[in-house]
Amino acid sequence: MKTFKSRWHGLSWESRMLILFTAIAALPLFISLWPEASRTPSEGRVELDTHIPKGFVLIPIEVENYEALDSILGRFGIVDLFRSQDGRREKFPVARNVRLLRAPHNPMHFAALVPETRSSEILSHSGSYVVVVKREGGGTEFVKPDKVPRRKIIYGGPS
Repeated sequence: MKTFKSRWHGLSWESRMLILFTAIAALPLFISLWPEASRTPSEGRVELDTHIPKGFVLIPIEVENYEALDSILGRFGIVDLFRSQDGRREKFPVARNVRLLRAPHNPMHFAALVPETRSSEILSHSGSYVVVVKREGGGTEFVKPDKVPRRKIIYGGPS
């Protein structure tokens, strides 16, 4: 039985080069089939909870104008949140200077990063929000609804 070395030397020079180039070309294929568990974790992958500061919560919200945000908002941005009421055209401000994060796996979904103590104001509205993009700066500010002045009814009067 011939050994590998004697068979290798028995091949022509062209056959040896063909085998060598085929082995080099197949190397990326074998590397791609290597099991994922043995690879080192990707440094570019960042978990979402690393973006949440202490005392803040990330609340998923439904954004009414998400299609318009696709071209102007990246992974996150500073926005003002407005809620619409019963399909009316007028919008009511809820919060200003809110950090809005785009879902990494589904860019049509968004979440608002708000202080934990004020999260109930976002959660109390079950509908969608209209988002207005702002420049960086300032902190989150919640808008208090304007009080409607009560009309005084005076009974009697000068006779």
